[in-house]
This record gives sequence, structure tokens and C-alpha cells, in this order.
Amino acid sequence: MPEVDVLRSVAGGAIATTSQPAAISVYTPSATAAGYAASAVSGDPRFLHVTQMPGSLETAQATYEALLKVQTRGGQMQVWEQAPDNALAEAMGRNASATTQQGRMAGLGAALLEHAAATGASYRQTIVNVGAAYSPDQIQRKAYDALWSFKSRPSASAELTIETQSGAKVRLSITDQREYSPSGSGMSVAIDVEGELTAQERDALRALAIGFDKAVQGLAGDEPRLDLGDLLQFDSKVLAKVELNFERYGLDSEGQRVLQLGANLRLDPSRREVDIKTRDGVVRMGTDLRQPAQWGSTAQKDRAVSQYLERIGQAAERGHANPGLVAIFKSTFSAMHASYDREESGSSHLDVRPGGIPVRGDAHAFSEEDHSLMTGLADFDASITATVRATNPRRTQERDRFEYALSQATDIAGSSRGGRAVTQTQTSRLSAAYHQSLLTSAAPKFDFTSASQNYYYNKVEDSSTTEMHLAYEKGEPVLATLSYQASQSLHMTKVENNQLVDTQETPGEQSSHKDLLPLLKALQRQQRDQGAEQDRQATMESWHGWVLQAPVA
Repeated sequence: MPEVDVLRSVAGGAIATTSQPAAISVYTPSATAAGYAASAVSGDPRFLHVTQMPGSLETAQATYEALLKVQTRGGQMQVWEQAPDNALAEAMGRNASATTQQGRMAGLGAALLEHAAATGASYRQTIVNVGAAYSPDQIQRKAYDALWSFKSRPSASAELTIETQSGAKVRLSITDQREYSPSGSGMSVAIDVEGELTAQERDALRALAIGFDKAVQGLAGDEPRLDLGDLLQFDSKVLAKVELNFERYGLDSEGQRVLQLGANLRLDPSRREVDIKTRDGVVRMGTDLRQPAQWGSTAQKDRAVSQYLERIGQAAERGHANPGLVAIFKSTFSAMHASYDREESGSSHLDVRPGGIPVRGDAHAFSEEDHSLMTGLADFDASITATVRATNPRRTQERDRFEYALSQATDIAGSSRGGRAVTQTQTSRLSAAYHQSLLTSAAPKFDFTSASQNYYYNKVEDSSTTEMHLAYEKGEPVLATLSYQASQSLHMTKVENNQLVDTQETPGEQSSHKDLLPLLKALQRQQRDQGAEQDRQATMESWHGWVLQAPVA
């Protein structure tokens, strides 16, 4: 660090100097000169701390107190809301010079939670890099303007809200302005604590540090994804609710500031919900965690998620969906079905309260055979909706669109294991329209000329339903069926040189019904010697495959 003069405020006097590293604090512009000087001496907490300043101030009239270290570098000054004297401020200072959004936010989420867990108190800090001012009055004005102006147009922001079971609330926020402007670039963090945090609650906050950081890093990347594996493992005995909000802004082709990505995640012990918005479309998903009895083993869940990702890919290909939006949908689906399974829940059993809502308990268990007839996943509803675009200027009624929705609903009934019954329904719906070149599978490049009007305009309408019914009476299976019903429709319009030359409709229907009751009874009677057990496992895996198969692509 280069040596500069220590500047000491003398109201109405000149500057005395010594040769050692120094710094300044700058008061807000609302102070009068006399009031400012008095506040400087008393250490008013409203001062702005400047850790860089130009050497040209050595001979200026001073209206500030030298409190911290100052370093000169390229006519830039670094303004802090308060003294940067902890690990969180150290991380902010390190990140403030990074150029990527991921780099600027790296580690801040973890540092915020660590600070909140360590202190249990509210905290605020801001750092702004801005061009240096060359007089004390200018420092006051420029530092204050820089400190607050950048917050009105951030390049990205993240907020994590946590409510504890005792009623305390902790809100952590990161606001970042990556792009340099006349008011500078910088970042701000805040911790707001309502209520007293117990030692156990502080430990639960600290356990989320890595998860918060990974979630923010995943969303801040150039190819955003939902990375929730660690965040989802919050201690539900201590924490009642966790909510994450993230926004990232950029410029469109006309230089206008637009929202590039917005994400809202809501977690509690019974449900997970997420909404993600991009310029290409919207992804929404909810997962119901109230019925752990229906969850499968880790291996079964993994097979189910893999099969669903394949189905999503097939639908995206059939409807010509945006690859980036589909990638977000896939990562979201995987994330929302992570960190829960039957073994880890501590119970594979089922208890039914009045009204038919099952809860964990030891009274009524599903057997392995029962589980092989279910997906193994928690119930969910998921959808992806692309931004509708009119890409053909000569036929604006032909709009490119893509909508795909998936869901699973499970109804569990019965007051005992011997009288249990379950119905699980899976549905999917695809509605899409897209333009395709007559010569390639790519989208045509349209303009107002007839030469550009050579294309197919395709409309897709698909739907499917898979339904499983299982029932027991007096401990014996009396019903086990698996039904499929699906329909497909492709409507194609062919245009050559702006003239409609052909239309085609390609419908499709599909259905099947399997009565598995005889097989289920035989499987339950089967002797479990080594050879028979292998056959039994193979049979149950094949049933699980039937449950997951997609009737339509």
C-alpha cells in the first residue's frame, strides 16, 4: 500500500500531515460544515468510510476526520457504508473487482449466514468503487451518491428469508451492480433479524450456508440451473419456512434494461414450490411432501426422475422448445425431487387421519409389491411455458409457442393396513406450434419477401393419463390395475412462396389396461429363496417400468 498523508480535521484550520498509511470517513451531504466537523470528532456512525483516495487532496482544506487506512490507485476511491472490519466485508472487498455475476456473488451467501449465525443480530454493509473526487466537498457528495444510487438499478439481487419454529425471522439480502456507471459499481448486503435466535437456530442457519451459496451460484451462471441439494436439507424441526428470491438483469438488443432471470423458491416441511421466469419463458413446479408412505427407495426415485427427464426431452423435441428453457426445467425437476426418500424419512409407513390425509406412523405400511406399482416420487405439478413469439412478419397470426405440463396425484385411503387403498394418477399435456423450413429442421429466417415464405407451420396437441388402482380387504389384495390413455395430434400447414399449398392432420390414439391382481397374489405367495427373490425383484422392476412408461412421445 503506498504511503499517503494522515489528514486530521481542524475546524476552520489547515491540514497537519504525517507520513503513514491513513484513511478518511466522509459524512453525508445533509450535514453543515460546522456540524460535520463536530460529528467527525465524535465518531458519528453515519460517516461513509473511504478506503481509496487520490494524493491531490494533500493540500486541500479538510472537513473530515482521518480514521482508517487510505490507499491511492488510479484515481479511484472505494466507499464503504461502515468500517470493513469482518470476514463478510473481506469477501465483499474481494468480489467487488470481479467481472462475472457468479464471481461477484461467490461466497457472499455463505458469509452472510455465517455472520448471522455468529452474531444473531442485524447488520448492513455496502461497498462502491467510483472515480475519485478532488476536493473534500466533492468527496462528500460523490461518496454519498455512489453509495445509494447503484441500488436503484442492480444487475442482480438475492434474498433469503428464514422463519424459525419459535417465530423468529431472519432476512438476508445481496444487491449487486456489476456494470460501471458515473455513480460507480458495487454491492450491498443486509441481515435483518426479528426476535431472539437460540443456539439451535443459529446452528440451523449455519448449516444452510453452503446451500444458499450454491443456489445463488447456480442461478447467477451464464447457463442458469437450480442447485438446491444442500438448501433443501434444512432442519424442519428448527426452521419452519425458507424462501429464496433471485433476480438478474441485463440489456436487450436495443440497450434497454430487462429482467433476464427471476426465481422464487418457497420451502416448508410439507411443500416445495418454485417459479422461474426468463425472457424465453416460465417454469413452475410444486412438490407435495405430506405423504412419505408413497415415496420409493433411492434407486426407485432415481429411475423415476431419469424416466421423466427423458419424457421432458421427447416433448421438447416434438414441440421444438427452446433448449435453454428446457435445461432449466430439467434441472428444476431434478432439484425438486432431491433430498427426500423413504429410508431417510425414518418411516415407510402410513397413518390416516380423519379426512383421509395420511401421515407418518407405524400402523399401515405399503409392501415392496405395492411400491413397485407406484412411481416412488412425491406428488407434484410442473409446467414449462415458452414466451409466445410472432416470428413471421407476413403472417403474425402464426405464433410460435410451447406449453408442457406434468403432474402426479395420489389418493391414499383406509383406516388400517388390511384395508388400505391407493390411486395414483399421472398426467401430461403438450401444446406447441412452430415454424420449420421446407429444406431443414431449423426455423426459417423470415422477412417481408415472398422468397422467405417457404415453410411448414406445425401445431402439436398431445395428452396422456396413467392411472394405478390398488386395494386390500382384510389384508388380501382385491384390486391391482394399471391403465393408459393417450392422444396425439399434429396439424401441418405447408407454405411455398407465401402461398398455402397443403394441410395435413395426423391424429393418434392409444390405450391399454393391465389387470395385475393375479400376478400380485402370485408374487406375494412366492417363496423367497435366493433364486426366487431375484425373479421377484426383476418382476417388480418390470412393473415399475410399466408405471413410468410414456404412452406418447
